[in-house]
Amino acid sequence: MGYRILLFDVDNTLLDFDANEEESFRSMMAEMGENWTEEIYDTYKKINSGIWKQIEKKEITVEEGVNRRFSDLMFRYGKTVDGRLWEKTYRKYLNQGIQEIPGVHQVLRELKEKGYELYVITNGVEQTQVSRLSRSGLDQYFRQLFISGRIKAGKPSREFFDYVKSHIPGFTTRESLVIGDSLSSDIKGAADAGIDACWFIRESDREVREAMLRESGLTPRYIIDELTELPQILEH
Repeated sequence: MGYRILLFDVDNTLLDFDANEEESFRSMMAEMGENWTEEIYDTYKKINSGIWKQIEKKEITVEEGVNRRFSDLMFRYGKTVDGRLWEKTYRKYLNQGIQEIPGVHQVLRELKEKGYELYVITNGVEQTQVSRLSRSGLDQYFRQLFISGRIKAGKPSREFFDYVKSHIPGFTTRESLVIGDSLSSDIKGAADAGIDACWFIRESDREVREAMLRESGLTPRYIIDELTELPQILEH
């Protein structure tokens, strides 16, 4: 399969969002005068995951979701807080997070030098994603950044992928490959758009992976657990 166009997710594909998220959450809690605990952080992640599922289903907008998540969280602990203020504080730290997936510069540099056309496809707030890609130096490898907050549609929606297709010169589905970590947004969005996908999953347990795939009902063309595997896949 001769791919020419590579469409990369950002969070937990190029940048280690899990590490950035926890560090930013800790810093926000300290600034807001609250104690960080493993329990409250786990509660936040569950709330946040549910909100992003609503966003993916277009039940709420990104702005509505992110400005609500911290007020929803603290309400669980009997406190009323300004969700917008907490979000602004959290995002201040999140924008600075540039923890990288191992080998990311090496991989992107190699692929660009070999003539692949590299693009970013990401759900998120435009300011945050642009800041993180710029601060990490990853923006230099990409021809264009497709960010849900900018184009007012997100993965896995047809609207998002139709926008991407129409804004890449000479785009063809057979020459394109989506690379991402999320089955529900990256891999499903690719499948619905008729594009091959490479699932980047850092979970190495085969049974866990198979259970996730069965639950999703999806069959990505490729599966990797190290980003550095990607060039070899593309070679063959």
